[in-house]
Amino acid sequence: MSQEKIENPEILKAINAFSQNKFHEAEIICKKILNKDNNPDANHILGCIRMGERKFDESISLIEKSLQVTPNNVGVLISLGCAQSSKKDFNKAITTYNKIITIKNDISQVHFYLGEAYRQTQQFNDSLSSFKRCLELAPDHIGCQLMIGIIYEELREFDTAIDFYKSCIDTYPEYTEPHINLGMCYLLTGNYEDGWHEYEWRLKLPMKTYQLKLDEKKKWTGQDLAGKKVLVVAEQSIGETFQFIRFAKQLAMDGAKVTVLSQDKTLEILKEQSWIDCVLKYGDELPEYDFYSYIISIAKVLEWSPSMDTQKHPYLSLNDNKLTKDNNKKRLGFLIDPDSKLATYNQMDVPKVRFMELFCSSGYEIVNLSDFTDYLELAKTLQNLDMVITIEGDVVHLAGSLNVPTLLILPPVPRHTWDLNYLDSTPWYPSVELLRQGKISDWTSIFDYINKRIFHV
Repeated sequence: MSQEKIENPEILKAINAFSQNKFHEAEIICKKILNKDNNPDANHILGCIRMGERKFDESISLIEKSLQVTPNNVGVLISLGCAQSSKKDFNKAITTYNKIITIKNDISQVHFYLGEAYRQTQQFNDSLSSFKRCLELAPDHIGCQLMIGIIYEELREFDTAIDFYKSCIDTYPEYTEPHINLGMCYLLTGNYEDGWHEYEWRLKLPMKTYQLKLDEKKKWTGQDLAGKKVLVVAEQSIGETFQFIRFAKQLAMDGAKVTVLSQDKTLEILKEQSWIDCVLKYGDELPEYDFYSYIISIAKVLEWSPSMDTQKHPYLSLNDNKLTKDNNKKRLGFLIDPDSKLATYNQMDVPKVRFMELFCSSGYEIVNLSDFTDYLELAKTLQNLDMVITIEGDVVHLAGSLNVPTLLILPPVPRHTWDLNYLDSTPWYPSVELLRQGKISDWTSIFDYINKRIFHV
């Protein structure tokens, strides 16, 4: 734990227990030690245990007690930076990692951690410098090579990003993540043929959805489907299920009897689609089928690209789709609360007060779409709105599939769905208009456009 030679036999027992993941045993030993004196190693071990329990405030407090005794202990400082990053206090983590570097500059992983902290705070040039320093110290650090590619994407240097992803693949051909990131970068920049091919590597991710016991001999690769039973497996997010279900409909139009295995929250909407023969939820017993396909893979087999899109909109329909308005006011729905799990979460931190000021003075009947947990009710509400304003997430895909007029606010480098070759439109949804930020946190132009486009027209 500490850099000095440890002579306390009880601390050695605690370290040994901790290293064997016997955390309860290690904690008991450390607490006994701390009853006698403020031992820095005992505090450090307890702090690491609390970090594993995701009790980050307590973890940080314990680690800082250790540092009161040994303020320049690199190992303890690394633990502090990790706890701060886990708590998403990235600015403090940056300070901690930089302190470590002033003490010892040749620990590759510290530069990696610092690069990630800079990335999380959108300091992309500093992030790139840190990752490059990590790579100098550890040329075979495959995770660092991958992150450099991701940073080059954030800096909109897509050709360089692609080169780094390819370099990762050349070094470790079976490493899944570079293939996936390469596929997404291709799709974002309009290369659909290579994009769909590389994005198939997502099927190797350790997700339950991709571990279903499916008969590989029955994988659909373009065979004639007339009169055949096809199992379509939804994957990834709910929004992508709504986005890609259009292709399952194409299979039904080609004569297939379609069964869809999907997320619980999508089931009621899917059951209302007359072209779907059967709807199942994850965990249900799989039916007999002639062919199967993961839902996004259908686009690859069909070789879909914007130039060949013949999809009619809306491609989803609801049985009870119209409500009676109580007044003549136009109805506007909005969703501006980003999902904290999104990679672009920090970039989509919308100034809510200013947005609400716009909404309240608009004269519209306002509907907060974040209040909905039932997706069928959400869909019915969407169909009865005159306009939707939203950030990236499930709502835009559901609104687009229903052909509802929508303004979508995007960061400078969005998800791979929103092809950068289209400035303010998208080939996925003719009813969706894109509002792309010119730079990170550039909200002025977004507000000005919404104000002109919606409220003062």
